[in-house]
Amino acid sequence: MIGSVITVDVLVIGGGQAALRAAIEARRQGAKVAVVSKGRVGAGGSSALSDTVHSAVMAPGDSPEVFYRDILKGGKQINNPVLARALAEDCTERVRELTGEFGVELQWDEELITPGHSRPRRLYHRRGEGFVITRRLRDHAEAFGVLFCENTRVVDLLTDEGWEDSDRPAGFEWRGTDPSDPLTVGKERSGGKRIRGAVGWSKGRWVAYAAGSTILATGGVGRLYAHSDNPMDVTGEALGMAWRHGACLQDMEFVQFYPYRLVSPINIDLYTKLFQKGAVMRNGRGIRFLQDYPRKELETRDIVCYEMFKQGKVFLDVSRVSGKDLAETNPRLHALLAKGYRGELIMSPVEHYSMGGISIDSRGRTNLSGLFACGECTGGVHGANRLGGGALTEALVFGARAGRTAAEEAEAPTEHFVQKVEGQLTAGCGRMNPEEMERRGREIRKRIQAILWSEVGIERTAEGLRKATEQLDAMAEEVEFRPPLADLLQVARMIAHCARLRQESRGAHRVVEYPHQKREWQGNLVVQGESVTFHPRPGLEDERVS
Repeated sequence: MIGSVITVDVLVIGGGQAALRAAIEARRQGAKVAVVSKGRVGAGGSSALSDTVHSAVMAPGDSPEVFYRDILKGGKQINNPVLARALAEDCTERVRELTGEFGVELQWDEELITPGHSRPRRLYHRRGEGFVITRRLRDHAEAFGVLFCENTRVVDLLTDEGWEDSDRPAGFEWRGTDPSDPLTVGKERSGGKRIRGAVGWSKGRWVAYAAGSTILATGGVGRLYAHSDNPMDVTGEALGMAWRHGACLQDMEFVQFYPYRLVSPINIDLYTKLFQKGAVMRNGRGIRFLQDYPRKELETRDIVCYEMFKQGKVFLDVSRVSGKDLAETNPRLHALLAKGYRGELIMSPVEHYSMGGISIDSRGRTNLSGLFACGECTGGVHGANRLGGGALTEALVFGARAGRTAAEEAEAPTEHFVQKVEGQLTAGCGRMNPEEMERRGREIRKRIQAILWSEVGIERTAEGLRKATEQLDAMAEEVEFRPPLADLLQVARMIAHCARLRQESRGAHRVVEYPHQKREWQGNLVVQGESVTFHPRPGLEDERVS
């Protein structure tokens, strides 16, 4: 069926906290804004299912500078310091805005110091349900006049030439070390291309969005792994879509696994505070295997996950947690035990968050003119490992920054461009739609999930990474090259290839043959097109945020 072209100043792709905050900020600048989402805006993505934890500088003796240094320390010194400083400096204002203007009630935990933090910064909603926040942001965006285009699957970006076919990608080529800024280099290599909107599939027809600026706020890569606490619609294909058009991606090898996951007899995330209140982890011999670590079960996620992985089977022991504390921190677990359950409580890490993604500057600009990004789909903020409470805070901080700048720098689509895209939609009616590609690609997705989980997971080996890259490269030759399946496969290839290239262990990237962190690998692997380059980072430094 022939679709239509919707013209806006700012197009936001995504439906979670980052997308909504970006849309609100762009609308505040007077822009006409549309949010395009796979499902219902505010109900999908990871933020709607989150535990609502944010970070803000509120404790005596705390400051943005102290927080900034915690972020870099947690990220093992390969964060983009400009982005890390922006997060540390803006977080408190954005969180206060959430509790003030947007009316979300957050409680500050003055006692718990979240793993990796040096001060208490944890704020959360008492219900611990992310949709409470995203629903409130949705209401405000709707009241501001933001247009919602729901149940729409975006499959491609529009450029100066409109809707173009993409060539099948070749393999990745290692280009060595480049000391220059990857965004500057990436912009030069993009040849001045401008992104001018997107094409999606909605209710059995193609629809295009001609936009002055386009913001990607599409989340991470969780469901590329066999075991993840991300919702089913988080598959990372937007990263592949951006890559096809020349966007720079970085840190793709760094995938965070969440240790505090109960998998039997029920499948739920556990709050960190449970372990402050006396819960411990034990191995099959009953030993508290984190006993020798200074913060025990409250070490950073990369450490806890790796130690859990080495034990094989891990059990939760809540015998020293009071009924009151258990009810407050984990009501579902409390309800289970209150009904008389006395069996094993088995824990296992799951894929949780991707530190890697699209390279951005402090205002959310990518190396492609007209394309912005914010939230988990970006890379650089967290380096090799994200601190707890950073994801939702990042969504607010960079959603606001990207939304404002996208509105300020929007270039209105011309009538000639809109007519061109209308013609391309008509000519494109015979293209295979995403629903058909989804049906054809279910088996491919299962294979990707199995490969990444077994070979590019919590512990990696040189042989396993070789196998993963070869298997995924072979799959790329086998499958029909059409979005969105081709895009998510390409993202899986990037994760595996970058993991194979980085010959050290750093943060969430652990390789058996390279067990130590190496100074020569203090930097970022950046992918643009078929080129992979290494950009060194000097470490902790003071850079002003523009």
